[in-house]
Amino acid sequence: MANKKTAPDRRDAKPAEAPLAESKAPETKSNHDFVMFRETLESIVVAFVLAFLFRSFEAEAFVIPTGSMSPSLQGQHKDVHCLQCGHRFRTTASSEGENRDRLMARLRGAQGAEATRIKAAIESLDVVGGMCPMCRYLMPMRPDLPRTALAEADVPDIEFQPSYPGDRILVNKYGIDFSEPERWDVVVFKFPGDGNMNYIKRLVGLPGEQLQLYQGDVFTRALGDESAEFLIERKPADKVEAMLELVHDTNFEPTTLYNAGWPLRWAATTPDGWKVAVEPGEQTVAQRFSIDTGKDAPMAWLRYRHLIPDDNHWTIARRAAKDGIDAVAKEGSKTAEELRESVRKSSRPQLISDFNAYNARLLRGFAERDGWQIRPNSGQDSGSFGTEWVGDLAVDATVDVEEARGELVLDLVEAGNHFRATFNLGDGKVTLSAIDGRTGEALDFKASGQTSVNSPGTYELRFANVDDQLLLWVDGELVDLGDATYDPDKLLPGGRKGMIPWASENSAEDQGDLSPVGIGAQDAKLTVTRLAVLRDIYYIATKYPDDPQYLADYDPPAYGLETLFSTPDYWNVFAGRRKHDFNVEEGQLFVMGDNSPESKDCRLWMMPGMSGDHPGGPYLDRRLLIGKAVSVFWPHSWGSIPFLNALPGFPNFGDMRIVR
Repeated sequence: MANKKTAPDRRDAKPAEAPLAESKAPETKSNHDFVMFRETLESIVVAFVLAFLFRSFEAEAFVIPTGSMSPSLQGQHKDVHCLQCGHRFRTTASSEGENRDRLMARLRGAQGAEATRIKAAIESLDVVGGMCPMCRYLMPMRPDLPRTALAEADVPDIEFQPSYPGDRILVNKYGIDFSEPERWDVVVFKFPGDGNMNYIKRLVGLPGEQLQLYQGDVFTRALGDESAEFLIERKPADKVEAMLELVHDTNFEPTTLYNAGWPLRWAATTPDGWKVAVEPGEQTVAQRFSIDTGKDAPMAWLRYRHLIPDDNHWTIARRAAKDGIDAVAKEGSKTAEELRESVRKSSRPQLISDFNAYNARLLRGFAERDGWQIRPNSGQDSGSFGTEWVGDLAVDATVDVEEARGELVLDLVEAGNHFRATFNLGDGKVTLSAIDGRTGEALDFKASGQTSVNSPGTYELRFANVDDQLLLWVDGELVDLGDATYDPDKLLPGGRKGMIPWASENSAEDQGDLSPVGIGAQDAKLTVTRLAVLRDIYYIATKYPDDPQYLADYDPPAYGLETLFSTPDYWNVFAGRRKHDFNVEEGQLFVMGDNSPESKDCRLWMMPGMSGDHPGGPYLDRRLLIGKAVSVFWPHSWGSIPFLNALPGFPNFGDMRIVR
């Protein structure tokens, strides 16, 4: 799918030349040619000198080689739109870059059986599929799939999806000479194990502190002060927004799944509150959530369930779309409605994990072995589906308030505790509160602020619970809530150590972390046209010499991740999540990648047996810092612009952005 962009106005037209002063003697043609040559040569030399000086002292361009900072910054990748729901996502293609280049270099000196083996290894690195983060459809990336996988993929006219280089970013080299970089900055540096390699990571640890990774968050205390408590490092609001990852969006519910009986993720909890209008389209299902209740009506709720279809669900849905649901149902001696009901009953809500579509790729070698599926295991690709429960969430809501009355509530659940933002639609005041979901009792937490949501109109709302702080935006503007931070050890039953997911055993009662996001209304008349769920970055607490084959905060469960995330009886495993401490001495920094399962950063430096990963310790020497990443300045082309043939070097201006 191509993004069409208009051609920019030309800015290289030469200005009118100023009149030349009169010469005392006529200039010969040879003299004129020499002068022109000299001026041209001087211009070229000056341009190179200026470019060199600019590169040396001010800024430098840098191409990101890997996906350790995904999804905010991309390494070599495939950039596609899901065939089923239309969502745009990226999947890593680094195996088709550096990994393939290393094998190609070996192939040049190989012969016979060795050459044949290397060629097969090169082919096995092809990225043949990638998984959409919205609908979990495994999308084919090229037509030459393995024979078995081709039959299972069952997609006519598969389009080849090219691999694009990593994001091109501009690095500010000047500022770090006069001021120290700040925590959460994205920085570029010389890799300690190889001075010829540039790395890009996020700065999380500063000199003179002890850093701890626990429950996905960053904690610090003064280095050497063993009596001090570790305190959480909270990201500023702009960093929170930049680092949030989309989990689900109601704009991308695929019609194919819905027609086969798969339930929509947002639903009303009672039949007499919210009215849900559903309109299946050619590709996606349009949804509108409306409510009009009086003063005596109770609070009515819409709640999100994290329903993830598996390969079997998609097989049924695709076959039903292709052959008709009656034909598919008849094969199992069922009616169409019986088949839909069996699909509905097979859906089980799960905990939200640290799934990252960039990591969920299918290589040719695995497709030949396992068929058309991604099968994460305790070895390679263990993080393909996400291994960690993420409790730091955010919700987006587009709300059309029809009358300025009543209340609107945004609700986020973490470890069974409800964190709420309640809007008074009459005067715009918003009040924050917390409730223990196990008992229904209010917790000792309150904050408030004033918003513009006090009259009829359409509002874009975002509410986040990240790093033990509550944040709220209205129409893109951060709302002043005063002190909206909290300490789990003082606020929550069981403290921070007791922050494990929870759900009531009675399905009719509070489902806690199996229904972690909600929107409520009372005595209100309004319509919600879009809802989205987002999550925070989860930093996995691993450290050399931990086993690198399974990067998780707990040991791999024998019953599999899907069972773990959907079965409350197993959630005690999260009580034993590991924590690791790191000392950051003077002159040192601690850096990590946003894509924690795929990042070779300070946590894992000094890992044996991996080429180039011997920098001396889990830290970055301050002297190796090159600069701060400023912007993505030349995103890859979509292939063409209007009225012109394909221009591979033409940038996609819509993806140019400031790095945060």
